[in-house]
Amino acid sequence: MRPDSALVHTPAPGVYLSTRGFESIVYGLAAALAALGSDDLQQLRTPPVIARDIIEKVGYHRSFPHLLGRVYAKTDTGLPAESDVVLLPAGCYCVYPLFAGVRLAVATELSIEATCFRQEAGAEVGRLRSFRMREFVRLDTAEHCLSWRDDRLSAAREWLAGLGLETESTVANDPFFGAGNRMMRALQRERELKIELLAEVGPGQVQAIGSGNYHTDQFGRLFAIAGPDGEVAHTACLAFGYERLALALLHRHGADPHRWPERIRKDLGLEATH
Repeated sequence: MRPDSALVHTPAPGVYLSTRGFESIVYGLAAALAALGSDDLQQLRTPPVIARDIIEKVGYHRSFPHLLGRVYAKTDTGLPAESDVVLLPAGCYCVYPLFAGVRLAVATELSIEATCFRQEAGAEVGRLRSFRMREFVRLDTAEHCLSWRDDRLSAAREWLAGLGLETESTVANDPFFGAGNRMMRALQRERELKIELLAEVGPGQVQAIGSGNYHTDQFGRLFAIAGPDGEVAHTACLAFGYERLALALLHRHGADPHRWPERIRKDLGLEATH
């Protein structure tokens, strides 16, 4: 019998149905992650699509054509043509256009909940093509964006440890800068622009359940955003995948979330089995 907390396979690799038990974990994680931000933090929920011209503006279609989900629709001619929207690959792409041409009076931070899609080649545990994520996005000066990212990563590791998850941090390539230039990838690692938090999501299966990214002035330049100091704004984000976090918790504590340690059930709003 399938556990109530399991993901259910579909004919499409990397695409799953979620059970009531699995969703209860996701809801608990969503609430807990939302609470990590300040009380006055603006929270936004994205649709699963984004304007194609935004994705082309940031160059995602060139760097990751194999991951991008394009949308086609029937036109007046009766033939299918590419739509003006694509499937959303990451929530933070919805943020930067909101500030295009703006000079920020103060540092700005938003919390984004998104449904995302990436046409992943593999379908091992945790490698989902359709998934949900929470991102915290910061627009500020260079110095403050980097320190914000590092502080939030430290707080995230502490929060994950409180959920009983052992994580390892590792420097990775930041996808926002593209994957084609070997020298650029080496520079990214040297500058530690992207740091991933790794955890086991299944037996012997280690994946990133969160990451902290410092984009330098990449998006500030593309969208003509000025920071509080009048210079081109820098940006950073902290991102968590809901499904991977849930899988990591199930792997760590067992298939029945109602029998997890009391403190963790309380933190995620899960009732105990009586």
